Amino acid sequence: MKLLDYTGKLNSHSEYLKIIKQLENKCTYIEYVLINEEETKFIEKFESLIMSLELKNKWWGTKSSQKSKIYKIKSSSDIFKYLKQFKTFCKYMVSNNGDIVEETDFGINDIAFFDDKDMPLLFTTTHEGYIVIRDDLFR
Repeated sequence: MKLLDYTGKLNSHSEYLKIIKQLENKCTYIEYVLINEEETKFIEKFESLIMSLELKNKWWGTKSSQKSKIYKIKSSSDIFKYLKQFKTFCKYMVSNNGDIVEETDFGINDIAFFDDKDMPLLFTTTHEGYIVIRDDLFR
């Protein structure tokens, strides 16, 4: 297993949907990190699937000076159906003026998807536009 930088490669909705489909087939649980404490719609919608809640300053792809709430949520087809409605997690583009991160309707909270061996399939640092995937996601 190797992790690949996928930043800027999920800018289109069609590419995003391909990834969501693969994640749905392989994901056992999700970690959802509240970067924006007011952005709780996802947590509220899937409250019954929450397995645990921790306060941490380190999670896949990120180390922060302040602690954030990290929800561990059991994977379900309803979650993936819900995720399919978004354009993508975030958009990342390089221009003459530097790197540009565009927030999408998903918001800025980080999300990570894990297999049954607790290994990440995909994780984001959404507000920075970073996405990392596992190289065997499409096998």
